[in-house]
Amino acid sequence: MTCFQANNEILEKRFPHVSMEMIGLEKEGLSPKVSYMEGFERDTDWLQAVEGSVGSCKIVFVYGFQRGFSIADLLDLYPDRWLFVYEPDVELFYNSLVEYDLKPVLESPNLYAVAVGKSQLKLLFHLLCSYVQQEMAFVAMRGYLQDHTETLQKLRKDFDDYRSNYFTNKHTENFFRKDWMRNYLYHLSDGLNSPFVEEMLYSAKGSSAIIVSSGPSLQEDIEWIRKMRKHAIIIAGGSSIQALIKNGIQPHAVVIMDGHPVNNKIFSNPDTLQAPLLFTSSSYYEIAERKGTNRIYGIMKNDLISQFFMGINQEQILLTPAATVAANAIQLAAILGAKRILLAGQDLSFPDQKFYTDGIGHFAEEKTNQNVQKASLKVLNVKGTYNTTEDGLLFMKEVLESMISELPDIEFINTTRNGAVIEGVPFRPIDELYEELKNEQVAEHVIGDWLQHRGRPFQLEQAEFVKSRLKATCEDLLKVKDEIYAIEKTLGKIREFSRTRPAKAQSTIEQIEQLWGRIANREWFSPIFETIIPLEVARFDQALPMIITEQNLIAKADLIYDQLGRLLKDIAEVIPTLDELMSEAILRVEKVIETESSFREKR
Repeated sequence: MTCFQANNEILEKRFPHVSMEMIGLEKEGLSPKVSYMEGFERDTDWLQAVEGSVGSCKIVFVYGFQRGFSIADLLDLYPDRWLFVYEPDVELFYNSLVEYDLKPVLESPNLYAVAVGKSQLKLLFHLLCSYVQQEMAFVAMRGYLQDHTETLQKLRKDFDDYRSNYFTNKHTENFFRKDWMRNYLYHLSDGLNSPFVEEMLYSAKGSSAIIVSSGPSLQEDIEWIRKMRKHAIIIAGGSSIQALIKNGIQPHAVVIMDGHPVNNKIFSNPDTLQAPLLFTSSSYYEIAERKGTNRIYGIMKNDLISQFFMGINQEQILLTPAATVAANAIQLAAILGAKRILLAGQDLSFPDQKFYTDGIGHFAEEKTNQNVQKASLKVLNVKGTYNTTEDGLLFMKEVLESMISELPDIEFINTTRNGAVIEGVPFRPIDELYEELKNEQVAEHVIGDWLQHRGRPFQLEQAEFVKSRLKATCEDLLKVKDEIYAIEKTLGKIREFSRTRPAKAQSTIEQIEQLWGRIANREWFSPIFETIIPLEVARFDQALPMIITEQNLIAKADLIYDQLGRLLKDIAEVIPTLDELMSEAILRVEKVIETESSFREKR
């Protein structure tokens, strides 16, 4: 067996994403690099400098792998720390695998994560965020310190930005956890007889689309949107459907992603549910339920619940989560194959001290006026002056700008006459664009026609799969309650044992690890509990490096008692709610199976 084969065998087990990258290079017949920046001898000066940086940090981010010699030195020096290693040079890493036996390094349990190349950096950031509790140490190989100073500074800033967004998302997930869990589960039945949005890929390729939002500027362009309906696909984002219906305009599609019951007000007028509806799995379940037919199901990439119960791989999902429904509407247009996307009513601010365009009535005017009056931030508008705005709208602006930057093949135009400047999206008045688009033709029911042609997508085998997975998980949840009780009884002993009977304490800790592993390694555990108690799970994950690397038996026992005991209590408390929601989800799936089977018998 060659060095590469032996090394890659370990990578395949521990870091499969790196292994796949290396196998690809091997197939290309990559020629070895001839130079390294890392010497063979132990770099004692560098290690002394690193010691000052690491301090008491349990997590160490290392920029560079190179030959792996310095990584081996770090593992020897810090047997109680976790190393997260990033090698930017993919070919250099490959060459190390070819030339050296790296088994002792790659097999070390304290080498917790490895990423190579720019494409794997965000994966490493995500893992870091999962485990960093307070501070982490940031160190770099000597050669990279000398030549990559600006790159290292940018990397640190990128991580800080990613970490900030990570925890913002965690708190958002926590805030909406019960709504989202209910919507995910209840929508499983709706998804059984609705086509998936992924099926619509390029079904309207080469068209233009207008994403309609609820900003004040929409009123000035409403008549132009009416004229554009024959020439561009009109997609209403959430509450903007109210303004369109008030003005007698039926869009080609409506997108809903918000999970709050306030949507009952938005869609209280029956006309708001006439157009085809893309309902994301996070959206308020009653709207899709009332819509019934002529709807499209969109599972979000962060929705682990629907993916698990539907038996769908995340790689098959196209919709990414976003802070604004406009972003989901843009994704729909991109999936359809739009070559040009116009943004209308996307003010992202309060021009003329207005919150919404005319016709939006799901929030009390008094409340929206208060929000406008409290707004103290300023943002540049398309006219070169400034509008007042707030943090939430500025965050939405960043989300849109980021999404748009990832769709370079689509031409984006901002037609919002008084709205904020959107970076990367030029402003042009919609009346000017009408002259360019009037020669394009869009069928009156372009989305509805596709749905009619697609027919009823119900598949009994898939429905039975979802039902059986729901039932099995529901039953297993109740077993977990007993298993938690068994762990809690054992947990009560380890603190005393750690102080009086060390050998007994060690065996008890091993017993607890086995019992906990039976719970945490269940296939459904992560999807369910990372959704319903995200902050609690994140808090425990952040404590894991301290628990695992702690050498002092008394301190280790205290950590396990406190951290695992707290999480077990959180899990036990939420099981009755989960049981209730999943039981209702089972009834809904059974109802769909019964209805669809009856329909087929009549045919």
